[in-house]
Amino acid sequence: MEQPRANLPVGSVKLVIGKLLEEISILKPKQIALQTQLRDFDQKTMPRQIELWGDRIIPAVRKELAQKQAA
Repeated sequence: MEQPRANLPVGSVKLVIGKLLEEISILKPKQIALQTQLRDFDQKTMPRQIELWGDRIIPAVRKELAQKQAA
């Protein structure tokens, strides 16, 4: 059970970005679906998590992928 947990995109913003980029480079998915578990987060944490994904994580992943495609 530890290995699947180690592969989950959780942790700091930098760590999540790195994990996603690694998974994308290996699996080359056309789409990625994210699921959050509402019961694990209080009502202040959940909006912050969604905000981080939208404002920092997804844009950083897109930027890195665009740079790799341009190279």
